[in-house]
Amino acid sequence: MNVIIFILILGILVFIHELGHFLFAKLFNIRVDEFGFGYPPKIFKMFRWKGTDFTMNWIPFGGFVKIFGEADDGGELSESEKNVSLVHKPRWQQLLVMFGGILFNVIFAWILFSGLYMSGVTASVDVAPSGYEFSESQLLVTGILPDSPASISGLAVGDELKEYYNSVETITVTDETIVDVSEFINTSGEQDDSVGFVVLRGTDLEIITMTPKSGVVEGKYGIGINLDRVGEMQLPAHQALWYGAKNTWNFTLAIFDGFWQLITGKISTDNVSGPVGIVKQVGEASAVGLSYLIGFTALLSLNLAVLNIIPFPALDGGRMFIILIESIIGKRLNSTVVNWVNTIGFFVLIGLMLIVTVQDVVNLF
Repeated sequence: MNVIIFILILGILVFIHELGHFLFAKLFNIRVDEFGFGYPPKIFKMFRWKGTDFTMNWIPFGGFVKIFGEADDGGELSESEKNVSLVHKPRWQQLLVMFGGILFNVIFAWILFSGLYMSGVTASVDVAPSGYEFSESQLLVTGILPDSPASISGLAVGDELKEYYNSVETITVTDETIVDVSEFINTSGEQDDSVGFVVLRGTDLEIITMTPKSGVVEGKYGIGINLDRVGEMQLPAHQALWYGAKNTWNFTLAIFDGFWQLITGKISTDNVSGPVGIVKQVGEASAVGLSYLIGFTALLSLNLAVLNIIPFPALDGGRMFIILIESIIGKRLNSTVVNWVNTIGFFVLIGLMLIVTVQDVVNLF
């Protein structure tokens, strides 16, 4: 089921991305030969609209648009073909066509965040507007590290923490914070004591015990869980749109910072997830609830936007970088060289994806 949900989410996100390219191309009267759902080989052509074939393809991961003139081979074109070719349009229009996919992914994330706030959502108290009062809130397990005491003991994502205890003390959860629980676990570990959790899983209470380990959390004892205090939050439309935009901006900056730390080596590549890792995260998000899954989809949309703006060959950012260079030098770069650079970049990306996927699979065992 997690794989199916992942394919659906990825398909939606890539469709939104390609729709951005498609609509901007149509806006500037650029010919779009094909809008494909999934990747070739082609199964069948669904219909044709305004000169574009809409096709269904066998590989169910996302989709593509085939824009006339995007893969310029340097060949001679007729005047009528030049009028509808991407590379013969003003460079500001070329930039907007390439940027369209990125823009639509950001807008989609904003819509998802805002929609959640308008409809009512189980949200972290940390993202609520200043002064917003929750009628009640719960401490939820939102993540578990592999091979950690929590994972081995059977604690699950989505469990609601009701009580925690050691041999000395029992605490019933009321307004305790994540820091309170963390300090309790650390103190228990220092005293070589085990920790017990009473959690609500669905409609059943479960009692789970484990022994904190050093090194799970840097500089202290831990059990390998992420907790979040959440509650039901609903905002009027104007506030929902504002906080949706605010969170979209903040998360985008955080993703940029994460990419930069990865590039500069400040964080390990172990923190990078490929398709297998994302499937696992999709399962964890859906286990917490639909609102978490929608929020996770919004974050994936922003990740796709940030990834594509990086000026790397074969990505939208790489194509935009080439257009900017052409704008500065006042002429087109050699099309053969550009195509080779993009092809090499594409295979490098595929290689990196395979490496990350292998790492994901290894981490499952």
